Amino acid sequence: MIMKNRKKTTTDLSAKHFSRYGEFLVSFELSKHGWNIYDPVYDEYIDLIIHKHVCEECGKNWNLTPVLVCKKCGKDFSKSLKKDIVAKKICQDCKNEMIGNKTKCAKCQSENLINHPSCDKCDGEVEMIDHSCKCGSKKYITKFRTIQVKSSRIEHGDGKSKNTYAVDMKPRDLIKDESHFYIWCLLDDKDHPHFLVLSVKDFIKVMGDSLKGISFFKDQDRQHFSSRDFGKWREFLDKFDKLE
Repeated sequence: MIMKNRKKTTTDLSAKHFSRYGEFLVSFELSKHGWNIYDPVYDEYIDLIIHKHVCEECGKNWNLTPVLVCKKCGKDFSKSLKKDIVAKKICQDCKNEMIGNKTKCAKCQSENLINHPSCDKCDGEVEMIDHSCKCGSKKYITKFRTIQVKSSRIEHGDGKSKNTYAVDMKPRDLIKDESHFYIWCLLDDKDHPHFLVLSVKDFIKVMGDSLKGISFFKDQDRQHFSSRDFGKWREFLDKFDKLE
C-alpha cells in the first residue's frame, strides 16, 4: 500500500531554520503596516532594521516615488502606463516636432533638440510631480526602528501539548534604546502566527523583580506562558502601533 506524503509543518524545521522562518513572518507582517525591512550584515542581537516615511502633520504613510502626470488632462502614467508616454522631441530652432529617438531635426538638421514627453491621449506634456499628503502637508519624516525577533512553537512533552510557548531572554537582549523593540512570533499547532510587540521598557516593567533573579543573570531565563491567552504578555498581542 502506497502511503501518501505527510504534509510538512514547522515542526520539521531545525531550530535555526525555524528562527529564520519567524523573522520572515515578522517581516511580512511589518510590510503590511508600511515598514521597509532590512537584514543587518552582522547579527548583534538585532534581527531586523525597519524604516518608513510618514507625513509630519498627520502621520499617514508617505510615498516618496514621484508621479508622472499629464499637465493637460491629468492622466497618470506612474505605474503600468509608462509605455504609453510618447517620446516627442522639439527642435529649438524651427519648432519642428518629431517622434522617436532623434538626434537631429528632420527639417532643419539642427541638433538643438529638447525632450518633450507627451500624453498619448491629449498630446499634453507629461511632468514629474512629488507627492503631497491628502491632509495638504508637503513635509514628511523618516522613522527608524530596530527589531529583535523571538520565535516559539507550542511546547510538547511526552507526546502531549503543554499549551505553552517559551521565549528565552538574556541581559544582552536589553538594548535600552527607545527605537529598539521585541517582536515575539508564536506559532500555534495549526502553524498560524501570533505576534507580541513590546518595547524594552515594556519587558522590564512586566518582568519586575524577576530581572534580578540569578537565572536571568546566568542567561538561563525562559519565559513560559499560555498559548491560549498569552498570560501576562497578552496586552502586547498585535500591538504594531507601538512601533509608531
